[in-house]
Amino acid sequence: MTDSDNHQINLDAFFKDAREPVPELSEALMTGILADAGDVAASRQVAAMRAPVRRKGWLARLMEPMGGVQGMAAVGICAALGVTVGYAGTDALQSIPGVGDIVTSISGDPLDDFAYGDITSFTDFLAEG
Repeated sequence: MTDSDNHQINLDAFFKDAREPVPELSEALMTGILADAGDVAASRQVAAMRAPVRRKGWLARLMEPMGGVQGMAAVGICAALGVTVGYAGTDALQSIPGVGDIVTSISGDPLDDFAYGDITSFTDFLAEG
């Protein structure tokens, strides 16, 4: 006997079982089966009527990687502050109470040694730009 003979299915036994008549079920058993089937069908219909899940809008999905509304607000504030500081020049920043003292206490005017070509002042450089 070869190894392939061990894996053969005896189809005659299956066909013999299929030809035999199906036994009749009792009335009580059939009633119980149908009652259980009705309960299962009813529970599936209730589960199918759930409220739909509300999806996020495109703007919320766009802002989500940046931290939502709070993250986008922080980015906007930092951008506005960066533009303001960038265009204000050193003289205007020195006039802000507290900021001028901090810059002076660290190293005097940090842009005293600024030179770019013929321009010797950072404010003039910003005005040129």
